[in-house]
Amino acid sequence: MPSGELTTLLESEPAPQPVLVAESEPAVVARPPRFPAFDGLRAIAALTVVAVHTSFIAGLTPRNPAVGRYTGRLEIGVAVFFLISGFLLYRPFVVAHLSAAPKPRTGAFWLRRILRIVPAFWLVLFIETHVLHAGPGLGPGGWTANLWHFGFAQIYSPDHVTKGISAAWSLNVEMTFYLFVPLYAALIGWRRARRSLGAQLRVELYGLLAMVIVSFAWRLAILPFQNGHSAYFRLATTWLPAQLDLFALGMFLAVASAWLHHNRREFAVFAAWWFPWAAWALAGVCFWAVSNLGIPTVPLYHQSQLDIARQTLYGLFAFFLLLPAVFGPQRKGLIRRFLLSWPMASIGVISYGIYLWHEVWIYQLLKEGRFQLFNLEFWGYFLAVVVLAIGSATISYFVVEKPALRLKNSIAWWRRPSRTAASGVPEV
Repeated sequence: MPSGELTTLLESEPAPQPVLVAESEPAVVARPPRFPAFDGLRAIAALTVVAVHTSFIAGLTPRNPAVGRYTGRLEIGVAVFFLISGFLLYRPFVVAHLSAAPKPRTGAFWLRRILRIVPAFWLVLFIETHVLHAGPGLGPGGWTANLWHFGFAQIYSPDHVTKGISAAWSLNVEMTFYLFVPLYAALIGWRRARRSLGAQLRVELYGLLAMVIVSFAWRLAILPFQNGHSAYFRLATTWLPAQLDLFALGMFLAVASAWLHHNRREFAVFAAWWFPWAAWALAGVCFWAVSNLGIPTVPLYHQSQLDIARQTLYGLFAFFLLLPAVFGPQRKGLIRRFLLSWPMASIGVISYGIYLWHEVWIYQLLKEGRFQLFNLEFWGYFLAVVVLAIGSATISYFVVEKPALRLKNSIAWWRRPSRTAASGVPEV
């Protein structure tokens, strides 16, 4: 590749030196670059999810088709969350594959994910369903209904999928992805020592292509059975195989990022002032396109072949949105500074809590305010839910999430000797 097409990696991080490992010595993992703009991306994802729910409850989406075609597609924030997870969670594994270093320990990986996700979710679910009695409840089954919801399994039961915290369907998918990632990485990294660096890169890309093919094949197989067949066919559109293409896009960014960092280079275009603007303009085009596909704007409907295009555009939107936060100088340009700004970064830190709490306040405001469903002033309702969700998410972050994070961070991520550098990857 001509040297003129490449520049050095982010100026904020020192370029790592090539790792020379004697047979008797363990590999040393070079510290990867940090990705400080990801909290801003989480803030965008969380706020769009709040907006899609409040705009429907307020009546803006069903009453005003010209606006509703766009507000009804703000569920696109879930795709952003999926790509973020694919990138941040897989990157340490691909770094290990490319450097022939020890990979993250599977048990530690799973335990860290449990500590990150479970405590806050259980807290909010318990308060919503057993204290405030807000929303649709847990559904039929008595005490067994608790197992479906507290066990992250509601998307596998037609009686429970829309009960509890309905937005937690994506957490059910995330939990299965957490189980999947180390096993997938072990398969991709199998026999790594016998491969050249280029051969390992090809294996990484073939693996991601296989994930995309599985996702499309899964959906093509189940979509013809959405009407007049078992409800499980409709549920299957939410299961992990149906979402693999979204995670694969994030994992592709992880592979590209790790490869460029390993070779101490980055494409010059990523440092151009116009690169973030071009990436976000393409994201805007994807959002406009998916909003004008003619897909129903109601939260629940029977999916069709058109929804393959919907999810593809969701994935491309998230892909282009993430690009400036992955590549290029991370503290230059208006878009990156916007993502790094105090309001966006602060909301991003508590975005998980906002995602969990916002439904509680959607239901509570309807109940306590005696509002008429589908006949509310959108902006007032949206801002009220956001403020209440931020307040409760902040409290739960410091009382529940942060203590769990401290415990999580005490668990060794790498099977490493003391001289191995830290990962430097931000929290998911």
